[in-house]
Amino acid sequence: MAPRGGRVLVAVSGGLDSVVLLTILHELSGDLGVHLSVAHLDHALREDSAADATFVKELGEGLGLPVIVERADVGALAASERVGVEEAAREARHAFLRRAAEGVGAARLALGHTADDQAETILFRLARGTGLEGLRGMDAVSGSIVRPLLYASRAEVQAYAEEKGLRWREDASNLDLRFSRNRIRQRVLPELRAINPEAADALQRAGTLAEEALDALAYLIATVWPNLEPAESPGRVELSRETLSHLPEPVQSYVLREALRRARGTLRGLERPHILAARRLAGQPGATGAVDLPQARVEVTGRRVLVQGDVPAPEAARAWAVPLPLGRTVLPDQHLVVDVSVESLSRRGEVPEADEWTELADADAVSFPLTLRTRSEGDRFAPLGMSHEIRLKDFLINQRVPRAERDRLPLLCDREKIVWVVGLRMSERVKVSRSTTRILRMRAVRSTE
Repeated sequence: MAPRGGRVLVAVSGGLDSVVLLTILHELSGDLGVHLSVAHLDHALREDSAADATFVKELGEGLGLPVIVERADVGALAASERVGVEEAAREARHAFLRRAAEGVGAARLALGHTADDQAETILFRLARGTGLEGLRGMDAVSGSIVRPLLYASRAEVQAYAEEKGLRWREDASNLDLRFSRNRIRQRVLPELRAINPEAADALQRAGTLAEEALDALAYLIATVWPNLEPAESPGRVELSRETLSHLPEPVQSYVLREALRRARGTLRGLERPHILAARRLAGQPGATGAVDLPQARVEVTGRRVLVQGDVPAPEAARAWAVPLPLGRTVLPDQHLVVDVSVESLSRRGEVPEADEWTELADADAVSFPLTLRTRSEGDRFAPLGMSHEIRLKDFLINQRVPRAERDRLPLLCDREKIVWVVGLRMSERVKVSRSTTRILRMRAVRSTE
């Protein structure tokens, strides 16, 4: 964690965990033979955030350490990037710490995460449908990033701080239940501890088991890899299509993940829908074509599967909107054909069958005329099965729609609301009921017209 003679940059927010981390590292710096620097980013999200920065600056200087402080308007950044405040804050913080570490020549960046943070991270990722990679949680050592307190509970950290008579800042936003992590900390973990007082430890053990499973998978993939006749060069991996297609589908997925990791250098930004799209193409005998992924491309040519990294992300999709009359509408620019019709039911409430690309709505609950368009800022709708409206953005995130595809997704709308997020979900507001006498049949198919 701390190479002798090297410099360690300590990220200090001013809160309990980071103050204890700095105090311990300062006490041990002589024995460890390391030099310390302190970094603090003022996120400008609270009126008293500048006081946190002053506190950290005085704390670091009181220990005789150099302190780097910057301020970022995270609220403005979230608005400009169209992301949540938590995500914008995380990205701004990571960018600042990378710059600060490079600026002082730090060999390591020390973060104050505790065992409780680990439990919260695992729960948060579980709620988003994580796989083994996410379930393993945070590593105590991850490249140049180190987390010396990762196996200490928050209670132990606080006991140490009180014993030493340390001062720290309390961030009122940590009680704000609008933030996901705060809900996990304030509501979910206490309930789990009521079931099992050692819930945080149990979650850490689950993370350890996930890590062991990943190590086992890596070993198994390594044994399969030579059979795939791999040809590798920087940013490029080729595999035998026939061998890949004969593997069990879950193994195909992990082989393609490994190929993407080698071609891209990282799996960051790739999610399960991306891997499944690649598998559907590469794992099917006779299929041809290509699928574009974030900074990658998977292409099937003859007997080979080509995986390329360093592929530029596609340009942001342009917003569009077109009137949608009854009948057949061809949208060549979007490679889409939409058929819309109104039909009377022979028997009240007797609903014909539908499929993924066909939806049926109560025509009398729809405010004509119809429009087909891409999403707009502030879009909301009530997904089928939900009694209230939510942000469309939140729905797409929950459905694991890749960010690059969200601005391209067609929405079928009436004058007042979203009727159908095409291919995903219809609105609760227009669902067919027992009193329905007329249905609106909506069908969308991909086309090369």
